[in-house]
Amino acid sequence: MVTLFLALGCSDTLLVDASDDASNPGSDPTEDTAAAALDEEWSGARLEIENPPSATFLPLGEQSEFKAVVYGADGEPKDFPDIVWSSDVDDSWAITGADVEDDTLNVGTHALTAEALLPNGDRLAYTVGGVLVQSPYAGVYVGDLSVTASGDYNGTPISVGCSGALTMVVDAEGKTATGDAGCLLSLLGYDIDTGYLFDLENDAGDLTGTASIDLQFYQLPVESSGSITEDGALDGTFGADVAGFVTMEASYAATRITRDLSTVQN
Repeated sequence: MVTLFLALGCSDTLLVDASDDASNPGSDPTEDTAAAALDEEWSGARLEIENPPSATFLPLGEQSEFKAVVYGADGEPKDFPDIVWSSDVDDSWAITGADVEDDTLNVGTHALTAEALLPNGDRLAYTVGGVLVQSPYAGVYVGDLSVTASGDYNGTPISVGCSGALTMVVDAEGKTATGDAGCLLSLLGYDIDTGYLFDLENDAGDLTGTASIDLQFYQLPVESSGSITEDGALDGTFGADVAGFVTMEASYAATRITRDLSTVQN
């Protein structure tokens, strides 16, 4: 309490209570009560991302759920929709909402952060990492190549075959499949270490492109076609006439062993 002493004449004193004077700011009891109520309601709240979880895969260009919840100090979920999402990889990506369907997150391995600015001024944040976004076809495929060669050379029938290991890489956007294979083909008394280079394009699971056959003395590009599934199975065939007397037929099949392309050398 502030008390002013005013002298009246020489002997009388007037006491004036100035505790409610307009010059004393911040004394509105309504505002104080509202602020206290907000603090009580939101104090101890926490934010949690429920979807996607850490180290999960999201198919590129497909709708995925992004869900985050603000919980009160009592552990009960709050009705709070104003949650802002961001990525450490895709600066252009930003969505708002507590439960949102979105398909615009770009290729990459993301750390996703959800933030909430509470009514009492507190700011909450929660991050999940290792969220991989890429084509459902993408990854590293390993399998086998099988080759048969038949024909006739100066009246001598030819019928030989070989098999070897195949490695194929489908890029993060799922547009191309490139790789190589090799096998030892015994032809006319010679062991020929044949190599095969693949350069294929993927159109919604249909593979078309080139398989280049390396016969040591020359390289023969031929057409190849096949298929690939989102579940990670790849196969195809190609054929060629070699030197006018040998017909080669080949087939290949591979299975995806990992979606991780980080170790693949470009």
